[in-house]
Amino acid sequence: MSYWEPRWVRREIKSHGISIITCYDTTTSLIICPICSTIAVDELCPENREGGIPVADAPLFASPEDLINHLRTHWHAKRYKKINVPTARGTGEESEEGALRKFVDSKRSGKRG
Repeated sequence: MSYWEPRWVRREIKSHGISIITCYDTTTSLIICPICSTIAVDELCPENREGGIPVADAPLFASPEDLINHLRTHWHAKRYKKINVPTARGTGEESEEGALRKFVDSKRSGKRG
């Protein structure tokens, strides 16, 4: 049976004008998301030495571009949580459920109304 013995080193990843400090595994060339990891970067890959803590529950990425794209999802998730969408409209207007039903019915019949 084989197992993975990571050798984490601290690296500054730069891509698409974004710079972030994270941990890089020298055995597999994988990069860890510093936001998703339950272990802090300082603990996982201490400055000026290797870290060897195995990580099971954090996303790992093969390239800096993959990590940056993943980090953008963190930004978007935070941004979209702030948007307040009303569940019901005021009196005199059609409810959202009725509008959705009307839209679905029009898609089935091929007509828009």
